[in-house]
Order: sequence, then structure tokens, then C-alpha cells
Amino acid sequence: MKNRIPPELSEALSPGVGYSLLLKGEPGTGKTMLALEILTEFGGENAVYLSTRVSLPTLYEHFPWLEERADSVNVIDATKLYPSSKGFTGLRSFSETLYEKLGVEEAEKPATLVIDSWEAITAAEEKEKIEELEAAITNLVRNYATEYKMNLILVLERTDTTMLDYLVDGIVEMARIDIDCRRARELVVKKLRGTRIDQHKYGFTLDGGRFRFFPPFERRKVEKQRRVEVVPNTTTHLSTGCEELDKIVGGGLSKGSTAMIEYGDDLSLLGYQSIVAHMIINSIKQRNHCVVIPSSGWDERRLRRGILPFVKEKDYLKYLTVFEIRREMREVRENVEVLEGLSMDEDLPIFSDFISKLKPPVMVVIGTDLLEFQYRLKTLGNLEETLELFAYWIPELRESGNVGVFGMPPRGVVGEKGLGEMVTNRFKLAVLDRSVILYCNRPDTKLHCLENIITEETLKLKLTPFV
Repeated sequence: MKNRIPPELSEALSPGVGYSLLLKGEPGTGKTMLALEILTEFGGENAVYLSTRVSLPTLYEHFPWLEERADSVNVIDATKLYPSSKGFTGLRSFSETLYEKLGVEEAEKPATLVIDSWEAITAAEEKEKIEELEAAITNLVRNYATEYKMNLILVLERTDTTMLDYLVDGIVEMARIDIDCRRARELVVKKLRGTRIDQHKYGFTLDGGRFRFFPPFERRKVEKQRRVEVVPNTTTHLSTGCEELDKIVGGGLSKGSTAMIEYGDDLSLLGYQSIVAHMIINSIKQRNHCVVIPSSGWDERRLRRGILPFVKEKDYLKYLTVFEIRREMREVRENVEVLEGLSMDEDLPIFSDFISKLKPPVMVVIGTDLLEFQYRLKTLGNLEETLELFAYWIPELRESGNVGVFGMPPRGVVGEKGLGEMVTNRFKLAVLDRSVILYCNRPDTKLHCLENIITEETLKLKLTPFV
């Protein structure tokens, strides 16, 4: 599966180069999972994983896929090894065992060696023994990693600077972080000798017991037609077009409900547009009517370019209606209705009356930033009038079984001053390291990464939880 390991690390650890990498972070931040992922990707048919903290049965219990690779991954249980064999008759030392497994006298050396972790070897040991181990590791870094083109991965349960920082080629630090009182995970590339670092921070997840980083949010590509699979509506809910998003809100957007999607600047706006596009596409494919007041900068022509590659043109014209707010006359388009934009008191009844004539359930999408601009809603009297109108109109939507979706930009006055309290669901989009993060305040959910999964043939919107 793609996106297991960040591209900078993949380049540094490319087979045949030889690299020493230090993974640092507090316990539970995901270092072992990243180390195992590196082992899987670059270990080839000759890899060594030396576990000094976890016994083999426990390791296989937590990572069953590792046992399946037993023919190519040599897992050493070093939990009972002594750092030094001096004074212990008949016991094997760490250094002795390690060099035997590396096959010093053999021609074939492991492509990747993981030592997890350094602290477990050196904890509570005398200075003399630690110096012996440091000498062994120094030899591995300086000789094996370069001379035998071996990748050496060292796991360290601390974040302060140690002797190892100066020896290794690369350092990655991993941490738990908070976003709006919710837990996320982030890795920071501190150094990668000889490798260009285009992005030095990535969010990541341990979902499903595997490490995966989150890449920058990818724009929806509409230069060619792609297949978008239908996510079916139910008797009680309209689907958002994203299976995972439906799941976290209890099966989709319930008929008669309203939702607000709050977005920030830049990438989160692209995330909002992708969510809305999938809602519209999924509804049209199931022959449900959609009525849209686009966000600022959008009109029917731009929506057409984003939607038409994924649906039949006759269905697009029949089931999607776009309301444009403008006073000047333009060319007449079949599925466009015009509001003059003089006052919400005049225009909302026209909009509402049009929707009432369509067969429910209707998906209604409104970009509140356009309303703020066109109807001058930052003027106190206009805002109060608009909120009062919405307070009467939202129960009408609920009664008819239609669904309303409101997009709210940063510091949007409509949402901040009252609309946010009227809606059923409240989504929030944020940005972490160029990836788009989604979570809900109503209902309360954990953080998820929003991704456009784009192949040559298909387009899919996916949510992956931070675990």
C-alpha cells in the first residue's frame, strides 16, 4: 500500500545505499511500528529485527503480519541477553549475539537491521559496559552501514541529544500532539544526510496496527473522466459520498437534518470543495435533486467542470440546480436560477419555494461566504434578519425531509452569530503538515485525515482516523 513511509525516508533508505537512521520519541509514539514498516519495505529477503523490550510471543501477538514474514525477517529475542558476557559463565552477550546474526564471516549481510531499543540494552548498566556497547554500535554505523550497504535503524526512547545523534546519517523524532483537545501523531525529520528534505513534518496514523503517513492533500483531478463509486442512501439517511464520513455521523446525513462544514484557509477549502463535490455527485447518481448556492468565486460553469466528468450530462442538468446571485444579465443556462441579491427577505422565499416543488429528499448546499458578501451580512440589521429567516426555514427543511449543508469560512459571521447553533451536525476542517484534518464537534469525534484517493480509473474520498 502506498503512503507507508514518507518519500524523504524512502529515498534515504533506498536499497544498495546503506544508511543509519535514529528513531526518537517518548514511549507509545509509534517508533516500533515505523521501524517494522521500514523493515518490511527495505528488508528484502535478509533482514534482522532485534527486540530488547518485547518478547517474541508478545511481538507476534501485536504484529501478526511479522510472523508471516519469518522466512525473510530474522527476529531476535534479546530481552534476556546481558550487555556483556564478562563475569557470566555460559551467557551470551549482546555484542556476541549481534555479530553472529550479522554473519561477520559470511558474504551475505542483512539489508536492514533494526535495534529496538537502545535504552533497554544500556539501562542501569555500568559505564564500562555502556562504552563497550557504544563502540559496537559505532562500528556498525561507520563500517557496516557504509561498507556493506546496510540500513541500520536504531530506536531511542528519548528526545534529548545523545552520542548517537552525531554518529547516524538521519534522525526522525515522533510525538503525540493535540488539535482542539484531540490526539494526533506527527513525525519530524531532524536530519537526513545526503537527502533533500522537501517536507520535514508529516502527520501519521497507526490505524489497523500499521504505520502510514499522511501525504499533502491532493486536488481532485478532472482533466479526464474517472469512475466514482456510488455510496447508497438509506431509507433514513442521505450519503455524503464517503463511507467513513457516513459512519462517524451515524449512517450519513439524516433526512431533515442540517450540517455546517467549517473550513480554514488554503488546503482546508479544497477539502470542503471535495466533500461538497462528492455529495453532489453521489446524489445525482441516485437521482436525488441538488440545489446549490455556490461559495464565493464559484458559479454553475465551474461546478459543471468539477461534476460533469463523473455523471451523465442529462442527469446533471435534471438533478442539479445552481442559484447564482447577480443583478446583471448573462447567458441563460438550463439549470441556473438567478437571485438579484437585494435582500434575503426577498430572495430566501424564492429559493425555498423552488426547493419545495422538488421531490424530497433534496440535498441543499449553501456557501455562506457568498451570502455574507452579497447581502452585506456584517451589517448588524441584515445579519439579524437573515438569522431569523434561517430560524424559520430550517424547520421547513426538517419537516420536508430535505438535507441542508452550509459551508462556513474562517470568522464567518453567519455561523458564529447563530447558524452554528441551529444545525444538526457541525464539521471542522483544519490543516496539519499540508494534509487536511476533519473532525466533528456535533457529534463529538476523533481526528481523521481527509484524502482524495486518485488513480487512473477512479476517484474516491477517504477518511482515516488518527490512532
